[in-house]
Amino acid sequence: MSSHAIINVQDDDVVGDDVSAWTPNQVVAWLRESGYQEHEHAVTSGQIDGARLLALTTSDLKAPPFNVTSLHEADHLHTCIETLRKSQLAKYMKKFEKNGIRNGYRHTGTTNHATSNGRVSNGYAHSESLLETGDQYSSIKTPLLGGDESTGNGNHSPNEQYPAEKLKTLVGLLYMMFGFVVSVLMLQVVHDRVPDMTEEPPLRDVFFDIVPRRVEGAFSICETIGMILTVVIAVLSIFHKHRFIIARRIFFILGTLYLYRSCTIYVTTLPVPGLHFKCAPKSHGSISVMLTRAASLLFGGGLTVTGSHHLCGDYLFSGHTIILVVSYLCIHEYTPKRWWWLHWTCWVMAATGIVCILLAHDHYTVDVIVAYLLTTRLFWTYHSMCNIAALKEESNANMLSRAWWFPIFRYLEGNVCASALPRQFEWPLPWPRNLRNSAITGRRSPIKGV
Repeated sequence: MSSHAIINVQDDDVVGDDVSAWTPNQVVAWLRESGYQEHEHAVTSGQIDGARLLALTTSDLKAPPFNVTSLHEADHLHTCIETLRKSQLAKYMKKFEKNGIRNGYRHTGTTNHATSNGRVSNGYAHSESLLETGDQYSSIKTPLLGGDESTGNGNHSPNEQYPAEKLKTLVGLLYMMFGFVVSVLMLQVVHDRVPDMTEEPPLRDVFFDIVPRRVEGAFSICETIGMILTVVIAVLSIFHKHRFIIARRIFFILGTLYLYRSCTIYVTTLPVPGLHFKCAPKSHGSISVMLTRAASLLFGGGLTVTGSHHLCGDYLFSGHTIILVVSYLCIHEYTPKRWWWLHWTCWVMAATGIVCILLAHDHYTVDVIVAYLLTTRLFWTYHSMCNIAALKEESNANMLSRAWWFPIFRYLEGNVCASALPRQFEWPLPWPRNLRNSAITGRRSPIKGV
């Protein structure tokens, strides 16, 4: 007569805190820590314990008792549950190794043949293996990832899921600087091609027809707003737990956009949008003059308020709009939902800055529209590819893998877990320790875009 030996993988001495054994109160505590306090009532009323929490799918979150109406929010909450499930699986694997189990079978030092059958229920895989030694069964219960048999990165720690990879961040910085340099050098060529204002007046523009008189000082307001938003995103990135991942994403997006801008300002040279422009004299091909002006632009940040920008021709598309939109999108993407006041403030500031560009008559309306469309589409495409594992693979089914920058993307993001980056903040310095060890968690803002 055969007997069943149940292998208990819930011992706290090895596994630690067993999520599947959590009570609803412990689930509530985890929700609070993760920034989902509004779902406490759903957990208590639905008696959602640890086992049921690990088995929840996106569809479950949209149904009672959670009733999450936003698919965006449901996906993000499910990502947090997925991360918890992967962490739990890693602990189970350690317990299995301690008991001599590999791939569902007990290894005793000799080769044993086993027959097994399995079933799936409540988000777990249950398997029973018959061992020849002692005619004994081993029952194993393991949590699944994403509701199926796929384990993905389940045995990776959070640090392994989101590696810093500082060298790649440095490469991203060099790539961004390359984009800036190419854009500045291209402007030197374009400046000599801009037609004289007396020969070709500004083109007709709908916004200029509505506001025919230029607003003095509007462009300075735009640049001031841009500098403020840049400082905000820089500070947030420094204090973010995954600061190096965010930095190289920003570097890549800005570098790519400025390479695109180098192409557009060269292929189509528009006349100046206003007669107020005081363009610097043409260089007439003088390399020394071009290099001196290029260096002045780079060190001055390409800003009018710094006195470094006296060249004309870089209209299609607006570099100022790039900075405003990228800054807001990054603040929205990487900060907690409870910071809604920051999201709305930055949205208003970015929108005001864009309107000021047009009020100053320093760019045509088409310059701003093209900049907005290219910036948002590149930002959303890149982050979708970061969050979806299938889009990281080169295949015929993944049309995005045909982008010219896909190899760069694979290099920068290849080792990063395919999920939304956790919105956690920490003290960036190793001292003092009490600040270093405390982290702030959060979620996504309800604002969907600019």
